[in-house]
Amino acid sequence: MSNQLAPGTGTPAEVAGNLRVALMRTVRRLKRETDGEHSVSVVAALASINSRGPLTLGELAEAEGVSRPSMTVLAAHLLDQNLVARELDENDGRLVRVRITPEGKRVLERSRTRRTAYLTKRLRALSAEELRALDQAATILLRLAEQGS
Repeated sequence: MSNQLAPGTGTPAEVAGNLRVALMRTVRRLKRETDGEHSVSVVAALASINSRGPLTLGELAEAEGVSRPSMTVLAAHLLDQNLVARELDENDGRLVRVRITPEGKRVLERSRTRRTAYLTKRLRALSAEELRALDQAATILLRLAEQGS
């Protein structure tokens, strides 16, 4: 497996191929930057709850792209570890939502800090020009991600 991307390309399809490879490798590496105690699934679920507020298990399953039964198992794990807590829906007392606890926020923040440190260490080896280019690319990638499908 080559570490090099196609040089001197520029068509949308060529750039898409290069980005796909670079992003997938980076995501795989970042996923390995865990505390060893909490899985990627746990951290991702905590991030969704933290950013979206209390969610039903169905909403959380949809946000994470997993089945409801899989989310039920994960949610039980999160509850057992006191990373989330159950609460009744304000508008419909039949609905139960999960919200992040202070311990869940601590786990999430430690994960983010660890992954940011990993990237920071690698970015320090880049030239100012390369760092500027990545900063601009990050802005563009976020804009693309927010456009959805």
